[in-house]
Amino acid sequence: MNVKNRKCIRKLSLKSLYANRRRNLIAIFAIALTTLLFTSMFTIVLSLNASYETYQFRQVGGYAHGTFKDVSPEQAERIAAHPKVKAAGIRKVIGITAEGVFAKVPAEISYMDANCTKWSYATPTTGRMPESGKEVAMDTAALQLLGVTPELGAEVTVSYSITDKDQTAFTVTDTFTLVGYWDYDELMPVHYINISRDYADDIEAQAVKTGLQPFRTDLNVMLASGTNIQGQMEQVDTDLGYTWDSYTDPNSVRIGVNWGYTSSQLESKLDPELVIAIAAFLLLVIFTGYLIIYNIFQISVAGDIRFYGLLKTIGTTPRQLKRIIRQQALLLCLIGIPAGLLLGYGIGAVLVPVVLHSIQLDTGITTISTSPVIFLGSMLFALLTVLLSCSKPGKMAARVSPVEATKYTDVMQTKKKRRSIRGAKLHQMAFANLGRNKKKTVLVVVSLALSVTLFNALCAFVGGFSMEKYVSAMTCADFIVSTPDYFRYNPADEFITPEQIEEIAANTKASLSGTGYAVRKPAYLWMTENALRQDYAKYESAEQLDSHMSRLEHRGNMVMGDTRIEALDNSLFDKLQVFDGDISPMLEPDNNAIAIAVSLDDYGNLPNLEYYPKVGDTITVTYADDVKYIDSRTGELTEDTPEEYFQAKLYGARDVEYTVCALVELPNSMSYRYSGIGYDVVLSVDTAQRDSGGAAIPMLYLFDTADEVDEAEAEQYLSKLTAGEFSPLMYESKATARSEFAQFRQMFLLIGGILCAIIGLVGLLNFFNAMMTGILSRRREFAVLQAVGMTNRQLKTMLIYEGLFYAMSSVAAAFILSLAVGPLAGKMLGSMFWFFEYRFTILPVLLTIPVFLLLGWLIPCMMYDNAAKCSVVEQLRDAQ
Repeated sequence: MNVKNRKCIRKLSLKSLYANRRRNLIAIFAIALTTLLFTSMFTIVLSLNASYETYQFRQVGGYAHGTFKDVSPEQAERIAAHPKVKAAGIRKVIGITAEGVFAKVPAEISYMDANCTKWSYATPTTGRMPESGKEVAMDTAALQLLGVTPELGAEVTVSYSITDKDQTAFTVTDTFTLVGYWDYDELMPVHYINISRDYADDIEAQAVKTGLQPFRTDLNVMLASGTNIQGQMEQVDTDLGYTWDSYTDPNSVRIGVNWGYTSSQLESKLDPELVIAIAAFLLLVIFTGYLIIYNIFQISVAGDIRFYGLLKTIGTTPRQLKRIIRQQALLLCLIGIPAGLLLGYGIGAVLVPVVLHSIQLDTGITTISTSPVIFLGSMLFALLTVLLSCSKPGKMAARVSPVEATKYTDVMQTKKKRRSIRGAKLHQMAFANLGRNKKKTVLVVVSLALSVTLFNALCAFVGGFSMEKYVSAMTCADFIVSTPDYFRYNPADEFITPEQIEEIAANTKASLSGTGYAVRKPAYLWMTENALRQDYAKYESAEQLDSHMSRLEHRGNMVMGDTRIEALDNSLFDKLQVFDGDISPMLEPDNNAIAIAVSLDDYGNLPNLEYYPKVGDTITVTYADDVKYIDSRTGELTEDTPEEYFQAKLYGARDVEYTVCALVELPNSMSYRYSGIGYDVVLSVDTAQRDSGGAAIPMLYLFDTADEVDEAEAEQYLSKLTAGEFSPLMYESKATARSEFAQFRQMFLLIGGILCAIIGLVGLLNFFNAMMTGILSRRREFAVLQAVGMTNRQLKTMLIYEGLFYAMSSVAAAFILSLAVGPLAGKMLGSMFWFFEYRFTILPVLLTIPVFLLLGWLIPCMMYDNAAKCSVVEQLRDAQ
């Protein structure tokens, strides 16, 4: 029979709720705290992500999702019309200037449409975009470098090299009219000098007349979403019949993904360990909220158990009792969740700038996220947690019989007690009380132990960060000095000069110093065809690869491949990590030893050993005075020569045979800093000068210092030496890498500390609730004990013992959890962070013991003093 009693049930819920206003405040506080936990977490994470992305975008030079490279007008039109592409913007680079005032930060001269200008942070804040003729817009710093006052209509003279990233022609000097400008962003990789489309087309026409190909046009796009950018762009190419993996196929439209989006970085690094870590963290947060609210509703049901028993005597069904409790929970949510959302968002908004400031990422990039995910996600998580938390107390209320309800004292069924002739001891009574409701005791102990275990894990995590590993990977010396071209990975005819090296050496105190040299002469290394195919396979299809291999010069099973030869002073060979072999033959005079530079992973493993020659092998390097491309059919290269007939012709070529003495890891910070087709090899400087005909030029100078005083003096000297836009030198130092490491470590400490504090607050609240439940549900029992002679002091002491048992049990549980979880978490973190070294520690757990002992004594005292205001008679009467 279906009785229409929803209105009656709703009224009972409201009346019952109104009758327990004080307890409702605690429940609302618990719900608000849970919602605050979710909201602050989402706000901090999403805001930090948004701020970090903004920081990355500014370093990349824009926030478009990706770029379709070198597109024709027809391809650009088709791509822009694809359903996955929400907006598109065209950019055509016609030149670059990287000399003189732009030596340290180059300037790119290009045409951008309105979308591309907006996405590249290049929208004029004063004036407008160039529209025709020799109009120009640029940032204020570029104007200052050119000696021009930022005023609309000012004349700006710029000299630049005609180039579109793939080809370079001649130098042009033109005078433009300034029609717009904006403030310079110091994080931007280049100065944007924006010109009109008319001017770009005019320069392109001049370049084509000199034999260049039409300039490259790139199409920047915003997609339907910022997730799986690579997959979406590949899908666009596939749908339109294009490929994306070839530089030569006219039907190939190559793609570039904006690595500033954290989603694109995560997708490339997503592994099972990371997924497990994220899932474990979310479960931890949900469980934390569950611990709060479950305990609150358990208290509520325990306090009203006689009321529910009376309801059952008048015919209320178990289902209706569950509905009463669920409706009360939802009504409390109407107040608790909005309060938690507002407080959590406010706390998150306050903490984000603090976190960013602590890691020095707050320079104009603080972004407080207003994503709906923060509020919807927090609300749904909190609501789910509340419903899960009130489910079990609802079942408890539904199961209890009217007779049991009148006798309820929060005691679980236990084994039969043994009689004792020694009398009751207070600490024994307290310990026995903990066993009366084992589930509640376990719940409180777990909630307290969880915060301590997390704190211990955080300390082990942050303490496991190895500064030595991190710094050694970032830089191999205290100081590395060279020109901007070297640090920007640009080939150059000259880097740092011997005179500049002598000056630096004379003004610094070095414990170790030396020079790395670039061999500026065409050189080719003969390698197996299989190895060379592995290199080209990254850029060409199988058909193109076969055609390419057929055009290369062969000697038996060996093919002439490109190579990069770096020469080192003997003092710098200590910087090499030897994977196999011995580098000592390279230190001998007049040697013919060579080392092959290999690419080790973050953990020191070599993933593709078969690609490299073996130690002891003899390899041949061909040096040439000059190289020109010819038509293999005619010996002359014309504009009409198909690519398959291109052939390199060497002039003044001679072969030198070397013996591979070692496979080594050449630190990136003292290498060319870029790689390509073929092997990277290392020679001693004397050998390189002998075999290249003196073509080895200084590329970098590095040195270490003996102590912190010498390091600080060198830092100060180099800082002054490289100051200013016109300084020809730049430098890197270990101090910079240490600062980055400290910022990274500080970020985890701050965020982890906040999380530990919130979860610690959860544990304290549960401890408070457990003590309050014990006192409220045992008021009659306490009154009887007092009636038979137990003093207030004894009763209070017993409760203090209970609190201390809770505290010490929590510490013991935290110790056991740390022993069990620590090594597993350490192994997982070690696979996620290559500079992490797990070190077991229990010190944080030990440091919490005094705090827990204090709380174990203080909270029971406060709770009992508040409950003991009534007389014994009043307590017995209230308990009836």
